[in-house]
Amino acid sequence: MNDSLKKRMADECMTRTSIDLFSGPGGLCTGFKWAGILPLIAIEWTDTTAQTYSITHNAEVLELEKSTGNTEECKTYLQSFMHESTRTLLIHGDINLVSSKMVKELLFSRYGIDSVYETVDVVSGGAPCESFSLAGTRTENDERDDLFSNIVRVARTVNTKMILFENVKGLFSKAKDGKRGAIFNYICDTFEDRNVKPSYNLVSREQDTILLKACDYGVPQLRERVFLVLIRSDLEDVVKFTYPEKEYGPDRKYPYITVQDAIGDLPKVEMGEETTYYRNKKYKNKNREHFINIMRGKYKSDIMNAIVPKHLVENGLFKDNSISSHKAPGHIKRKQELLALIKEKESMKMAFERLTKEGTISKYRHLFPNTIYSSRNRRLIKPEISFTVTSHCLDEILHPYLDRAISPREAARLQSFPDWYQFEGPYVQFHGDKIQDRYEQIGDAIPPLLAYALAREIIRSLQNI
Repeated sequence: MNDSLKKRMADECMTRTSIDLFSGPGGLCTGFKWAGILPLIAIEWTDTTAQTYSITHNAEVLELEKSTGNTEECKTYLQSFMHESTRTLLIHGDINLVSSKMVKELLFSRYGIDSVYETVDVVSGGAPCESFSLAGTRTENDERDDLFSNIVRVARTVNTKMILFENVKGLFSKAKDGKRGAIFNYICDTFEDRNVKPSYNLVSREQDTILLKACDYGVPQLRERVFLVLIRSDLEDVVKFTYPEKEYGPDRKYPYITVQDAIGDLPKVEMGEETTYYRNKKYKNKNREHFINIMRGKYKSDIMNAIVPKHLVENGLFKDNSISSHKAPGHIKRKQELLALIKEKESMKMAFERLTKEGTISKYRHLFPNTIYSSRNRRLIKPEISFTVTSHCLDEILHPYLDRAISPREAARLQSFPDWYQFEGPYVQFHGDKIQDRYEQIGDAIPPLLAYALAREIIRSLQNI
């Protein structure tokens, strides 16, 4: 590791390094940095998502398409990144086309890390989950099923000490070769392949152990995700990882963070309105105060550095009283009339059933879709934790009492993204387009506070190295 990178890590209280694959907008990166793990290289293919990551984390961007040809122009472009640096490098492009050779050369030329003698501490990644999700088509032999193999490829290339893999709960049940649930064992077996060196061993395959609920770690939503942790085989005697202790919930250290705790302090904006101004408040609820201090970038302790990144302040992108992406969506008249029918604590389906029971549904039936999904247009309940924030959250989550869907900033708070996060791209875009809108970026991400809990355990487990 070169001296300039060592200095940056010391200045920013960073103790470990990582490579961030399938980085998304940077949810995992944020939690890792809060714990003291600095991502050196990230890879993301979606345009707007890469912009969010690069601006928020001050990452230098390498456009993969400009670097992969055999022309002198391509070689010169790639060479322009082969210089000493302390900035994270975001490779914008298809991970399948990012060669192992490129990764090794960039690590050495930029950061002075030669995988033979020194390596990054952890390679992490959450391969796209659409083919595994219970809400998707779950087609067998989907080409995306094998995207995860890039994680172990890069891990072996750089000889990393640990691997962290994240995905959806549907991973447990998806079929492979006609056998239900076989995809999970296939992924585990691929990670633990002893025929390729270096080899890695899973900490656990037990579903009750590796399935984590975000609300148990200070995230105000009921979100379940699978996390596989692997340790390089030759380090198993010194690296002892345990999954993070559940700290939030009944009979635990802290009560759950509720919807009211998470978004109750945000400025009130009606449908179609936007505000960029935030009024600081004092909180009698200590749980709420702690969460909001993290969200506002005002928290730092011996084990967590959650202050606002310097470059955002210096570039005028965040001030103490500023808020971004807090724009309430506009709705067409028919949708407005429908939302007005949904009472507090109700969903669209509950409203339909209530109106049917009251005998008045014929008056309003034209406002409801032909198929009424239970996950669509559900109101948040202030004293409870939120249901899962997904990439479809614009169509699924309503404000607790205002007749509108949530704003991107409200969605971000429910995911535990801090207020200084600079989400780029359109507010709303057709779902499935390569251009991800802000809602989709937020819903697809790993909650930073959940990533932080895992990162703390990674750092603890590596303390003897």
